[in-house]
Amino acid sequence: MLKTPFITASILLVVSLSLSACSTVQQEPPLPTTRAFTDQATKDSADKEFAVYDPAQDLNKDIYRFNAEFDDYVFLPIVNAYTFITPKFVRTGVTNFFLNVGEINNFTNSVLQASPKKASVTLARFAVNTTVGLLGTFDVATHMGLDRQQEDFGKTLGHWGADSGAYVMLPVLGPSNVRDTVGKVVDFATLALITPTDVRNSPTYEVIAYGLRPIDLRYTNDFRYYASGSPFEYELVRYVYTQLRTTQIEKEKHDGSGATP
Repeated sequence: MLKTPFITASILLVVSLSLSACSTVQQEPPLPTTRAFTDQATKDSADKEFAVYDPAQDLNKDIYRFNAEFDDYVFLPIVNAYTFITPKFVRTGVTNFFLNVGEINNFTNSVLQASPKKASVTLARFAVNTTVGLLGTFDVATHMGLDRQQEDFGKTLGHWGADSGAYVMLPVLGPSNVRDTVGKVVDFATLALITPTDVRNSPTYEVIAYGLRPIDLRYTNDFRYYASGSPFEYELVRYVYTQLRTTQIEKEKHDGSGATP
């Protein structure tokens, strides 16, 4: 009984993330191309500019390559099949449903960050979308001006001063660090603990939580491995992820709203 959740939970855990972090890579300024590293001096300069504490770099690079192959040969073909057989309005409803479930972690982390404003907005969103929005399949709350708050336990730890620790490349899940990896485990455990045992042990729950959700998370993320055109993509992704998380946490400290733009 533990085997299936354990294996599939590893897919669920970043892809809630990391993948969200990976999708942000494409929203950053254009990544340097191979022309940016025409000689050793330029490469050395770039290494310093994009430096991130990564003591397990060799292992992390191997995992990055594994993730790329897993994406190409397993994950993306499944996502492409899902896209082919389901109408767009169904896929949108599925995405909205899982975002609504994610409001639970948004709420708990808003409370842990001592932000009553974010917590109240999140609670209102969950109430509206769960009822009027038919279990969250329709995002009615956003149209009412209740913007989604994007919170996680990694950001909560950072909010209270926890250092990010070493950079980590998680199997399948992608970029992370020690602090954010702990955060992903806590967020996953939070959802599991509040789910009634009879529901959690049902076959339908396992199919939705460990099958459909990872597919939806990958479907909504545009990131593609080795699409930057740079032989130093690993370093660039590592740098962008690290800077993104630093920026998000600094914003949390200075802006209590936490609203999604």
